[in-house]
Amino acid sequence: MAARPAVLAIALAATLATTVQHAHVTQDAGRTVPVNNAIATAGLTDAGATAATDPRIPDDTGNTGITFTVVPVGRPSLTIAKSHPGTFVRGKDGVYTITVANAPSAGPTDGTTVTVHDTLPAGLRADDITGTGWHCVLATLTCTRGDVLPAGHGYPPITLKVDVSCDAPAQVTNTAIVTGGGDTTTHTATDPTAIRDREHPGYGDYGGGPGHCDTDDRSAPARGAVRR
Repeated sequence: MAARPAVLAIALAATLATTVQHAHVTQDAGRTVPVNNAIATAGLTDAGATAATDPRIPDDTGNTGITFTVVPVGRPSLTIAKSHPGTFVRGKDGVYTITVANAPSAGPTDGTTVTVHDTLPAGLRADDITGTGWHCVLATLTCTRGDVLPAGHGYPPITLKVDVSCDAPAQVTNTAIVTGGGDTTTHTATDPTAIRDREHPGYGDYGGGPGHCDTDDRSAPARGAVRR
């Protein structure tokens, strides 16, 4: 049976998503970019080209040529947000949540590393930092990952647990940034945080453990905290 040409009427982006079977696309300078079923193909630069069957792989579709148009999409545009519940209490633990997403009108991230870095203010000390799919380092308060994030989607949140010092000020601001993924802009999130005294010094309560702050002694650091 003679091989049949076909036309692929599909909008293709800077990363190509297509249903071409066992094909490659010839690009500038003689480069070829493999095109496989249901995967993203990076590296397409020409505005249009012909996908031909790859002679190294049997192709049972009978298609020898597929014409398509590459439609560029925007670059990724990451967003970052920080939040915390309620008011922090001196001598207790506090929790921040950091979320990273990609704007709905942007392009997907390109698979390069996305990095989140948090900077704690004086009066707070990091206890733990975790997030599903993230590689987090407590010593640097940095989390990284490299999976592609489509437009309009978000990564699983990062949870940052902190100790609140007994001499922490009444108001602090926690800051986090996100970079990478093909987005050339550094995005910043800030989270103003109010801090108060414990209502019953000497008694442990939820989230704070048994440690306490004497209201007459602001020099005592919170459990595990570093004096500043």
